[in-house]
Amino acid sequence: MGELDTFFELLQVALGNCDELSRVPSAKEWENLYDESKRQAVTGIMVAGLEKLSKEQRPRLELLLQWIGISEQIRQGNLSLSKHCKQLQGKVSDLDHNSSILKGQGVALYYDESLKDLRQSGDIDIFVGCGQKGTMDIAHQLGVTEPEWDYKHLHLDVFDDVEVEMHYRVEVLLNLWKNWRLQSWFKENDALLYSENSGLTTPTTLFNVFYILLHIYRHFLYEGVGFRQIVDYYFVLKTSNRENMDVSCSLEAVANFGLDRFAKGLMWVMQEALGMPREWMLWEPDEKEGRYILEEVMTGGNFGHHDQRLTHDGGKWNAVKSVCKHNWHLLQHYPADVIWAPIWFVWHKCWKIKTKMLLKMTEG
Repeated sequence: MGELDTFFELLQVALGNCDELSRVPSAKEWENLYDESKRQAVTGIMVAGLEKLSKEQRPRLELLLQWIGISEQIRQGNLSLSKHCKQLQGKVSDLDHNSSILKGQGVALYYDESLKDLRQSGDIDIFVGCGQKGTMDIAHQLGVTEPEWDYKHLHLDVFDDVEVEMHYRVEVLLNLWKNWRLQSWFKENDALLYSENSGLTTPTTLFNVFYILLHIYRHFLYEGVGFRQIVDYYFVLKTSNRENMDVSCSLEAVANFGLDRFAKGLMWVMQEALGMPREWMLWEPDEKEGRYILEEVMTGGNFGHHDQRLTHDGGKWNAVKSVCKHNWHLLQHYPADVIWAPIWFVWHKCWKIKTKMLLKMTEG
């Protein structure tokens, strides 16, 4: 049994799917487990596992205190982020627009009570369904005169300690044909985007069964994905099972957008690494695909930040070349989406030039 198995066991202890580690890691192995928890953005979640272990199975005190210290920073960050989410939704509401907090603090609400504040947070993603022009107007009214923007969202500089991405499109696929159908699906299911939950408006669980899987898939293809996102989906499926809901709408969407293969592989990963019960699974686990996905996840870490095959600096053009090179090995598994990446970058450049002209004409 190696370090990777111990990493998974500790995650399972944190999630309540395992009582203890099958062996006691060495001091060096604990250092490596700590580093891997940071690479995968699950440091806080793993603290919940450490707290359940006997004294004999825990790491040395110095490392344990360091680990707990980071978890407390994560707790404080979550408190601040949740406060900012409510403030932002309040401001948007005052401007007579509905909004929904995507991913992040919205998904954290699915977590067990003991784990909610330990989920490692990122930026704020908020959807406002008034189109790009309407969202630009909101940005201006919030004091952001020249926000950066692309096909999916714009960047709002409204808080000092957290980035905000305001979406006018929930998500995109680089396959232009699929993306056209995807935007239609989001419009048809717009009502599923708004659900009141602990003082926030977030998508419904039914929506997230499809959307969070889609989000993981997109990051897996074009950037990289870590266990933070996989644990997110674990709790989406746990909630779906607990509420015994009819998810046929989401299952149909997964099939229609060609995500079945990825979904089946991800089920195996969640069973193998997180100990997810079989009854929570919405697809039959595929071990072969799952092993491929797991290897990619462990290689790249959270959002692919640790993937040496990807270039994380050097400008936008180098990033485009890096994504295309990285995606080559994905071609055998997901050709319908991977092959579109270079086409998308050209199309998006043309789209942005055209959109800038239209916005300038509208302003004039």
